[in-house]
Amino acid sequence: MIDAKGDAHPAVDRRNGTLYTAVRALVGCGSVILGLHLGGMNVAAYEADGNVSVFSGVVIIGGMIMITQARRQPRARPAEWVAGTAVGAVGLLVSMATPIQQICCDAVRIVRLGLPLPWTTGYGDTWSQAVGEAWRGTWDPVSVVSNAIFWAYAGMIFAVVIGLFRRARHRDSRVTRDRRSSHAYAAGVTEPS
Repeated sequence: MIDAKGDAHPAVDRRNGTLYTAVRALVGCGSVILGLHLGGMNVAAYEADGNVSVFSGVVIIGGMIMITQARRQPRARPAEWVAGTAVGAVGLLVSMATPIQQICCDAVRIVRLGLPLPWTTGYGDTWSQAVGEAWRGTWDPVSVVSNAIFWAYAGMIFAVVIGLFRRARHRDSRVTRDRRSSHAYAAGVTEPS
């Protein structure tokens, strides 16, 4: 609804903000629950997997950021958005194409593609045969989506960390500037106008 000045009506903005807040909070809660569930299953497993632990940790931290920032509008600068998006996109692309080799059962090569969760696996007698089989083999769509969620949260965490450093640096420079002006005032030095 647009008023006479061309601005959106406050009630419409408030409704959209409430919906946005609720969706962010629900996604954050779901992510924390997913991370705790996978982390708990990983700890209870006979052979705990470090990749699943990393996945769980990043999803939990990302979910907590979504919950704590749900009421606030995003305040990220364009550089933070670009850096976070670059980390997520490059991480996803590189991790999907990085072969991880394992040797099992008397020189049978196993190659997995995807980090932290493998989305396809290939077996072969040689490295190249196993890699070829991995690229031609079936892939797991749940792992692909999970990796996309992981790298999206990793990019978001990176952007938040950059924003925290930027705000801390800005706050320190402002405090230093205020101290200089207060010392100059106390010494009776005034700046030329």
